[in-house]
Amino acid sequence: MRLILILLLCAAAGDAADLCPVPKEAAGGAEWRSWSARIGKNFCVGNELVGMERVAWPASGIVQAELRGGVQMDVCCFESEAAKDAKLHIGTRELTVSTHQEGDDSRGQDDDFPDLIEEDAHSKSISIRGTLWDGERSVRVDVLLKCSASKFAEQYAFQFTVINKSPDFVEVDWDHLRRMRSEIAPSVQGNVSVFLAARRPHEAVATVELKTKAGKVVGRFQFDGYYW
Repeated sequence: MRLILILLLCAAAGDAADLCPVPKEAAGGAEWRSWSARIGKNFCVGNELVGMERVAWPASGIVQAELRGGVQMDVCCFESEAAKDAKLHIGTRELTVSTHQEGDDSRGQDDDFPDLIEEDAHSKSISIRGTLWDGERSVRVDVLLKCSASKFAEQYAFQFTVINKSPDFVEVDWDHLRRMRSEIAPSVQGNVSVFLAARRPHEAVATVELKTKAGKVVGRFQFDGYYW
């Protein structure tokens, strides 16, 4: 019964609007902008690129993408955030730009994974939206991801939610989700997968690739997720 409750809770929490509203003033230029916002007692960050070139902005989570309009990546939520100078590649140009990202003191405690209903539960939500290029045609993407880790009786529950509302066909290849599926079978309800394991969770960098039906990668993104 408890596992069913987790699935229902995750499914309800996954259907969100803008993760990180853009403030009236956001650092940026004609081709990029970066911002943060307060969500309750926590923070979210958003980073956006506009243009028609190949880009790479690893500190923002946008590892690589070919733009045909632009892309925006939001991540929520952290106990703190910070704006740091980071490298941004646009075509053959390299810029140093102020980039909002999770604060160094906001990583949480790997020995403390409270229930998902608790205020200090470990969870992250990631939104990726925009228009990218596969080498032949434009690909419109609209993906919302959520991951969390919590104590469940004598085990731990690892939850993954994938909401893919992309107008064009896009396959979401999330390395943490793919690797867990190769080891144990999850409990699934709709777009939510929950894995129960005795192994303790820890924060780890997750990589998500967005692919076309032909398998072409139109964007690669990274963020701190949860793994065993």
